[in-house]
Amino acid sequence: MGNLKVHLEYNETKIDFEGSPEEVIKAFLDFISKVYPTYKIVKSLTLTVDLEDLMKKLDGILGFAPEGPVILIPKEKLNKLSVREQIALQLVKAHIANQLKHAEKNSLSVDELLRAVGGGIGAMAGRLSEMVSEELVNRIGRGEYQITTYGLKNFCETIYPKIKQISKEVS
Repeated sequence: MGNLKVHLEYNETKIDFEGSPEEVIKAFLDFISKVYPTYKIVKSLTLTVDLEDLMKKLDGILGFAPEGPVILIPKEKLNKLSVREQIALQLVKAHIANQLKHAEKNSLSVDELLRAVGGGIGAMAGRLSEMVSEELVNRIGRGEYQITTYGLKNFCETIYPKIKQISKEVS
Protein backbone atom coordinates (compact mmCIF):
# COMPACT_ATOMS: atom_id res chain seq x y z
CA MET A 1 0.00 0.00 0.00
CA GLY A 2 1.30 3.46 -0.90
CA ASN A 3 1.77 6.51 1.24
CA LEU A 4 -1.01 8.95 1.92
CA LYS A 5 -0.25 12.66 1.47
CA VAL A 6 -2.41 15.36 3.05
CA HIS A 7 -1.90 19.12 2.81
CA LEU A 8 -3.69 21.15 5.48
CA GLU A 9 -4.15 24.89 5.78
CA TYR A 10 -5.63 26.44 8.90
CA ASN A 11 -5.52 30.23 9.24
CA GLU A 12 -1.83 31.04 8.67
CA THR A 13 -0.62 27.51 9.36
CA LYS A 14 0.23 25.20 6.48
CA ILE A 15 1.30 21.63 7.14
CA ASP A 16 1.83 18.46 5.12
CA PHE A 17 1.37 14.92 6.40
CA GLU A 18 2.78 11.88 4.63
CA GLY A 19 2.92 8.22 5.58
CA SER A 20 0.66 5.24 6.03
CA PRO A 21 -3.03 6.09 6.45
CA GLU A 22 -2.77 5.28 10.17
CA GLU A 23 0.29 7.55 10.62
CA VAL A 24 -1.34 10.42 8.71
CA ILE A 25 -4.60 10.16 10.68
CA LYS A 26 -2.71 10.09 13.99
CA ALA A 27 -0.58 13.10 13.00
CA PHE A 28 -3.67 14.96 11.78
CA LEU A 29 -5.57 14.28 15.02
CA ASP A 30 -2.54 15.34 17.10
CA PHE A 31 -2.35 18.56 15.08
CA ILE A 32 -6.08 19.23 15.52
CA SER A 33 -5.88 18.65 19.27
CA LYS A 34 -3.08 21.25 19.51
CA VAL A 35 -4.86 23.80 17.32
CA TYR A 36 -8.28 23.07 18.75
CA PRO A 37 -7.77 21.79 22.33
CA THR A 38 -11.44 21.16 22.97
CA TYR A 39 -11.36 18.58 20.17
CA LYS A 40 -10.03 16.00 22.65
CA ILE A 41 -12.86 16.75 25.05
CA VAL A 42 -15.47 16.67 22.29
CA LYS A 43 -13.99 13.43 20.96
CA SER A 44 -14.07 11.80 24.38
CA LEU A 45 -17.71 12.81 24.86
CA THR A 46 -18.83 11.67 21.40
CA LEU A 47 -20.61 8.34 21.45
CA THR A 48 -20.00 6.16 18.39
CA VAL A 49 -20.25 2.51 17.48
CA ASP A 50 -18.03 1.29 14.67
CA LEU A 51 -20.12 -0.59 12.09
CA GLU A 52 -17.23 -2.85 11.07
CA ASP A 53 -16.56 -3.88 14.68
CA LEU A 54 -20.27 -4.52 15.23
CA MET A 55 -20.43 -6.70 12.11
CA LYS A 56 -17.34 -8.66 13.19
CA LYS A 57 -19.00 -9.36 16.52
CA LEU A 58 -22.13 -10.61 14.79
CA ASP A 59 -20.29 -12.96 12.44
CA GLY A 60 -22.09 -16.30 12.74
CA ILE A 61 -25.05 -14.63 14.46
CA LEU A 62 -26.32 -12.44 11.62
CA GLY A 63 -26.26 -13.29 7.93
CA PHE A 64 -27.50 -11.78 4.69
CA ALA A 65 -29.60 -13.84 2.30
CA PRO A 66 -30.92 -12.47 -1.02
CA GLU A 67 -34.26 -11.93 0.77
CA GLY A 68 -32.63 -9.83 3.48
CA PRO A 69 -30.88 -10.16 6.84
CA VAL A 70 -31.42 -13.25 8.98
CA ILE A 71 -30.50 -14.19 12.51
CA LEU A 72 -28.68 -17.50 12.32
CA ILE A 73 -29.53 -18.67 15.84
CA PRO A 74 -32.70 -20.79 16.10
CA LYS A 75 -35.68 -18.92 17.54
CA GLU A 76 -36.08 -21.41 20.41
CA LYS A 77 -32.51 -20.62 21.53
CA LEU A 78 -33.14 -16.86 21.28
CA ASN A 79 -36.01 -17.29 23.75
CA LYS A 80 -33.30 -17.40 26.44
CA LEU A 81 -33.07 -13.64 25.88
CA SER A 82 -35.58 -11.24 27.43
CA VAL A 83 -38.11 -9.52 25.17
CA ARG A 84 -36.09 -6.30 25.49
CA GLU A 85 -32.91 -8.08 24.41
CA GLN A 86 -34.68 -9.68 21.44
CA ILE A 87 -36.11 -6.28 20.41
CA ALA A 88 -32.61 -4.80 20.55
CA LEU A 89 -31.22 -7.64 18.42
CA GLN A 90 -33.94 -7.14 15.80
CA LEU A 91 -33.32 -3.38 15.72
CA VAL A 92 -29.55 -3.92 15.42
CA LYS A 93 -30.26 -6.26 12.49
CA ALA A 94 -32.39 -3.56 10.83
CA HIS A 95 -29.70 -0.93 11.47
CA ILE A 96 -26.92 -3.00 9.92
CA ALA A 97 -29.09 -4.05 6.97
CA ASN A 98 -29.84 -0.39 6.26
CA GLN A 99 -26.20 0.64 6.60
CA LEU A 100 -25.20 -2.07 4.11
CA LYS A 101 -28.03 -1.06 1.74
CA HIS A 102 -29.84 -4.39 2.24
CA ALA A 103 -32.90 -2.55 3.59
CA GLU A 104 -34.49 0.80 2.79
CA LYS A 105 -35.16 1.72 6.41
CA ASN A 106 -33.25 1.32 9.66
CA SER A 107 -36.36 0.86 11.74
CA LEU A 108 -39.02 -1.77 12.40
CA SER A 109 -42.72 -1.46 13.05
CA VAL A 110 -44.40 -2.94 16.11
CA ASP A 111 -45.96 -5.58 13.82
CA GLU A 112 -42.53 -6.53 12.41
CA LEU A 113 -41.13 -6.78 15.94
CA LEU A 114 -44.09 -8.90 17.07
CA ARG A 115 -43.56 -11.30 14.14
CA ALA A 116 -39.84 -11.56 14.91
CA VAL A 117 -39.96 -11.73 18.70
CA GLY A 118 -43.43 -13.07 19.44
CA GLY A 119 -45.47 -12.32 22.53
CA GLY A 120 -48.39 -9.98 22.96
CA ILE A 121 -48.87 -6.41 21.86
CA GLY A 122 -49.12 -5.19 25.47
CA ALA A 123 -45.77 -6.65 26.50
CA MET A 124 -44.14 -5.38 23.30
CA ALA A 125 -45.53 -1.86 23.77
CA GLY A 126 -44.40 -1.84 27.41
CA ARG A 127 -40.85 -2.90 26.61
CA LEU A 128 -40.58 -0.42 23.73
CA SER A 129 -41.85 2.37 25.98
CA GLU A 130 -39.20 1.49 28.59
CA MET A 131 -36.49 1.39 25.94
CA VAL A 132 -37.55 4.79 24.57
CA SER A 133 -37.48 6.24 28.11
CA GLU A 134 -33.96 4.86 28.58
CA GLU A 135 -32.91 6.35 25.19
CA LEU A 136 -31.97 2.91 23.83
CA VAL A 137 -34.58 3.23 21.09
CA ASN A 138 -36.22 6.11 19.21
CA ARG A 139 -39.84 6.13 18.18
CA ILE A 140 -40.04 7.47 14.66
CA GLY A 141 -43.45 7.90 13.19
CA ARG A 142 -46.45 5.93 14.26
CA GLY A 143 -45.44 2.57 15.72
CA GLU A 144 -41.99 2.59 14.11
CA TYR A 145 -38.80 2.17 16.16
CA GLN A 146 -35.06 2.38 15.56
CA ILE A 147 -32.08 1.71 17.80
CA THR A 148 -30.07 4.72 18.98
CA THR A 149 -26.29 4.99 19.08
CA TYR A 150 -26.54 4.60 22.85
CA GLY A 151 -28.72 1.52 22.25
CA LEU A 152 -26.03 0.08 19.94
CA LYS A 153 -23.36 0.68 22.59
CA ASN A 154 -25.56 -0.90 25.26
CA PHE A 155 -26.23 -3.86 22.93
CA CYS A 156 -22.49 -4.42 22.42
CA GLU A 157 -21.71 -4.23 26.12
CA THR A 158 -24.61 -6.10 27.71
CA ILE A 159 -26.65 -8.09 25.19
CA TYR A 160 -24.00 -9.26 22.73
CA PRO A 161 -22.13 -11.36 25.36
CA LYS A 162 -25.37 -13.26 26.09
CA ILE A 163 -26.04 -13.82 22.39
CA LYS A 164 -22.44 -14.99 21.85
CA GLN A 165 -22.88 -17.53 24.65
CA ILE A 166 -26.15 -18.77 23.11
CA SER A 167 -24.49 -19.05 19.68
CA LYS A 168 -21.72 -21.22 21.19
CA GLU A 169 -24.37 -23.58 22.59
CA VAL A 170 -25.86 -23.92 19.07
CA SER A 171 -22.53 -24.71 17.37
